[in-house]
Amino acid sequence: MGALQDTEATRRWFNLLAPGYDAVVPSLFWPESLQQAAIDRLELASADRVLDIGCGTGETIDHLRSEIAAVHGLDLSRPQLETAADKAHLEDARFVCGDACALPYADETFDCVVSIGSILYWSDPVEALREAHRVTKPGGELLLLGFNRRSPSWWNPVQNAQDGIAEALFFRYDREEGTTLVRSAGWTDPTHEVTGPVWGPELVLATTAQKAESGSH
Repeated sequence: MGALQDTEATRRWFNLLAPGYDAVVPSLFWPESLQQAAIDRLELASADRVLDIGCGTGETIDHLRSEIAAVHGLDLSRPQLETAADKAHLEDARFVCGDACALPYADETFDCVVSIGSILYWSDPVEALREAHRVTKPGGELLLLGFNRRSPSWWNPVQNAQDGIAEALFFRYDREEGTTLVRSAGWTDPTHEVTGPVWGPELVLATTAQKAESGSH
């Protein structure tokens, strides 16, 4: 388990980062083009309700709000949520402080669940994905972006050093591990795309999956 997969450690970390988060983290690891390309893989309808798990300061919600009727954001860090709630263009979003492993929503509430980067910090990724599955309607979608477990590079020692640090801090997985992960939480039809920011084009694994329609096998 990575050092930042402890719930309280994660909360403290993001409380500390909150004042400068928007200026550094999204553009460095989750740039707008990367997020939009991932969202474009979803089949969203204007009447859909979407939950963003680990919404942080609302960067992903900003991308989603023009596509759909209702966006909900959940995060562990109150300072992050306060930053998001203070953004005038996100005034229609609904924010809740909570844990991905115990979502405070009823079964089958959302048409889609997205999570951009939050899985890095989840104390129990399978349980969090089970919770995401629980609150998603039959036929609904999952979009998950996490760090790809890259193979060691023979020619790029900087990448190997980055991956060593990431391994110590975060939860990471490759395509095969990602398939096992989402399937074990009840999702079907997982697909993966290796992507990332300009400086790390194989850093990120973007995963989509489905919740089976009621009565299907």
